[in-house]
Amino acid sequence: ILISHKLNELSYCADKITVIRDGATIETLVKGVDELSEARIIKGMVGREMTNRFPPREHTIGDVALEIKNWTVYHPLYADRKVVDNVSINIHRGEVVGIAGLIGAGRTELAMSVFGKAYGAHISGELYKDGQPIALHSIPQAIQAGLAYVTEDRKGNGLIIADSIKHNFILARPQFISERGVLDKDLEVHKAKELRQKLGVKAPTVEQLVGNLSGGNQQKVLVGKWIFAEPDVLLLDEPTRGVDVGAKYEIYQIINDLVAQGKAVLMISSELPEILGMCDRIYVMNEGRMIAELPAQEASQESIMGYIMQDSKKEIGA
Repeated sequence: ILISHKLNELSYCADKITVIRDGATIETLVKGVDELSEARIIKGMVGREMTNRFPPREHTIGDVALEIKNWTVYHPLYADRKVVDNVSINIHRGEVVGIAGLIGAGRTELAMSVFGKAYGAHISGELYKDGQPIALHSIPQAIQAGLAYVTEDRKGNGLIIADSIKHNFILARPQFISERGVLDKDLEVHKAKELRQKLGVKAPTVEQLVGNLSGGNQQKVLVGKWIFAEPDVLLLDEPTRGVDVGAKYEIYQIINDLVAQGKAVLMISSELPEILGMCDRIYVMNEGRMIAELPAQEASQESIMGYIMQDSKKEIGA
């Protein structure tokens, strides 16, 4: 039995595919009898045809929101090991910038170290927000400066699974609904209901425990937590990991809404089709270094992997 959201591997490996939605069996497709294409599986999963896996977006690129210059980070335990090596990137308002790379390339370490030095040791380099230099030495400072980091590990680091939707929504900036340290519970419920409706979180009430939600709805709550914090720059680390294709599309729409409001989004993803489908520019990272920068229209899975393989050969030769 193979359970997966990666439809291409299901089409390749499976003799039969059973589609489950909302806790019920929808249909079973048999190889050699039924069509087992990704489009056919998606139809069963979401209940309709999806002609486009990625929602269209208006491209209105503004000024540089966040610039990272000569950023270097060492491993917190192994003092001589660089995990980010002299990286320089920028993200404009109204833009989705992707970072592609293999696991271990240093993408997560880069995002976490920028987010108030949440990871790493001996961090050096410069950060500029809206053209002004900033120094972020803690996560609260990063949040205050308008940065948000959506972790790849929603259950371990992103959410309190045993708590309610409403409490998780306000975790990043509880001061927005409190006065002199006293939480306004009515305002908390009001804001949580607004976010639940805006993000399409499927739950009977905002009192629902996050642990009882599906993976896709948990991910929406995680994104909602940071939307509530009103950031200017969102660092999204594997934002659709472990969610089905229908929930992915809804998360992509949320990202598009954010950039339409003038937010800047940095997307880290191991799924190259997602990077190619959502991003305006793509950086390629390998062994802690940025090895290429490509406009989306010039990028392909082959070209991205070509840069990585070429750089890896140089490393072996060196």
